[in-house]
Amino acid sequence: MKNNFKKISESIIALGIKKGENQVTILGSGFSIDGNGTILSAAHIYNQLDPEHRSNFIGMAMTKKDESGLAYYSWLPLDLVKKDDKNDLAVFKLKNHEKTILRPLVLDDSDKVDVGDEAYFVGFPYAAQLINDGFGITLITNKTIISNVKQDGIDPKHPRNWFVVDAISNPGNSGCPLITFEDGKARVIGVMTISFRIQSKSNPQMDIREPMHIAGAKPINLAKDLL
Repeated sequence: MKNNFKKISESIIALGIKKGENQVTILGSGFSIDGNGTILSAAHIYNQLDPEHRSNFIGMAMTKKDESGLAYYSWLPLDLVKKDDKNDLAVFKLKNHEKTILRPLVLDDSDKVDVGDEAYFVGFPYAAQLINDGFGITLITNKTIISNVKQDGIDPKHPRNWFVVDAISNPGNSGCPLITFEDGKARVIGVMTISFRIQSKSNPQMDIREPMHIAGAKPINLAKDLL
């Protein structure tokens, strides 16, 4: 499984905006789903951008990895293709993707997922802060289980519309893949889109939100409808 995570790292990109020559803000994560630079992520990452910043939307993708495992990344322009605001999903196109070593991930059938299944999510939480603190570009892997499978109570077909997972998801993980392994191969079952936070008990007078050990992902079958 260790080698699988090394391969997965080549599929994940960071999403951000360029504000100046050497100033980049990292907002979330995304992942490759084909060999043509198509990236799946969360719609709210794009929606929170000021209109004037949308032309500066960029993705940080891996361009090389040497034998020691050291990875090299480049920022490339990122365009919105389409989005589904109801399900908080979006499809982007990474320009000049041929300069990268992006490896597409396999999309599984999220209707097979059940409570108690083991899963992982891989993204770029607090990526800018880690870079500024001297840790460099840091891809983080979290292990979790499926804690609950929610179904849409409004749609008469009652499709699955949330996977609740037993883990802390930090800012920057939005848009990253929720993954299970079948026969040793990684398969995407969802897209991480939400983390739950409560008001700080240690600093109640300040607008500080402490993470709860719970997060949510959109089942990947909802993204297939968008694709």
